Amino acid sequence: MIVLSAEAINIRAPYPVKQVDSSIFTFVTKYGITYSVGFVPDTSFLEDGVFQFFLIASAGKSVGQDNNVFETVRVIIEEFFAQKEPVMLYICDTADKRQASRDRLFRIWFNTYMHNKSYTMYNEQMTLDNVQYFSSIILRKDHPKHNHVIAVFHDYIVEHDEG
Repeated sequence: MIVLSAEAINIRAPYPVKQVDSSIFTFVTKYGITYSVGFVPDTSFLEDGVFQFFLIASAGKSVGQDNNVFETVRVIIEEFFAQKEPVMLYICDTADKRQASRDRLFRIWFNTYMHNKSYTMYNEQMTLDNVQYFSSIILRKDHPKHNHVIAVFHDYIVEHDEG
């Protein structure tokens, strides 16, 4: 379990966040779109220390890119990485078959907003039940098990890939 601080996030985030749980937040944009963002424990490839990241927008009118959304999410992720030895797992949503686009957007976002040289992003793809999945892990470069985490993640993907 991780505990993030809404107070610390709200000092730097352009949109005020409300804490729903120890690691889950919501915020409302100037366009009235509500976002839920957070981290839930994931034990798919390691028993402890991995948290799956999610970002969900409420149904609403699309108004184009809102840089304050990306900045607010960036601040939340930085608060996550202030914790001891976290690993963030991101799996692109496949519901509307736009997972490849989400993967590209996530990589662009990471390279633009998390350009900090402190993090490693490792990307994988796999096919399961004729659906292509895109996933990434992000961890600090100084994580004590950095190479082990990446190797275990890679082995998990290779073992489960049907493609």
